[in-house]
Amino acid sequence: MSRAGLLQRLQQGAAEDTAGLWSDAKAEADKLRLEAHREIDAGRLATEKQSAATAQRIEQTAVAAAEHEAQDIRMSAAIALAARLHGLAVAELPHLRAQNPERLFSALAAELPARAWQRVRVNPADEALARQHFPQAQVVCDPQISGGIETEAEDSRIRVSNTLEARLEALWPELLSGLITALFPEASSHQPPARH
Repeated sequence: MSRAGLLQRLQQGAAEDTAGLWSDAKAEADKLRLEAHREIDAGRLATEKQSAATAQRIEQTAVAAAEHEAQDIRMSAAIALAARLHGLAVAELPHLRAQNPERLFSALAAELPARAWQRVRVNPADEALARQHFPQAQVVCDPQISGGIETEAEDSRIRVSNTLEARLEALWPELLSGLITALFPEASSHQPPARH
């Protein structure tokens, strides 16, 4: 084989080898590109799932915090309302006594256990009634009592308060519950608002 033929043959072989290498490199590059695209898509999907989970956690935390804050606000409002209603109820006690003072005083005195009461405290307007019902007792006038009687016996070891204030305090939890339900029916069965 001549030198020119050998060169031609080497060039032809080099061209074929170069084409084969180039084809292999191109195929490998295409394969790597495809794998990279798959990894990017998988990463994007994982990121989207993680973002969605993070967003859901953030939303749940925010909703829980808002519901807790709303509950605190409702509780503060309920406490303020209860105090206001109690004040109004206490302010009504003198009017309740004024409707029929003799009948009210007699009824409350009749509820007391039979004792030799030594001391009775009453509203100053009920002093005469107290002296009639408890002639042996020391009568003390107390303007803080709207109506009714506080009694003491056996050197203050036995005390009974049958005043309008004491009766209101004993009934207040039940009265308040009824008032709240009557004024705000939705308050007795509060449910968090539905989420859209």
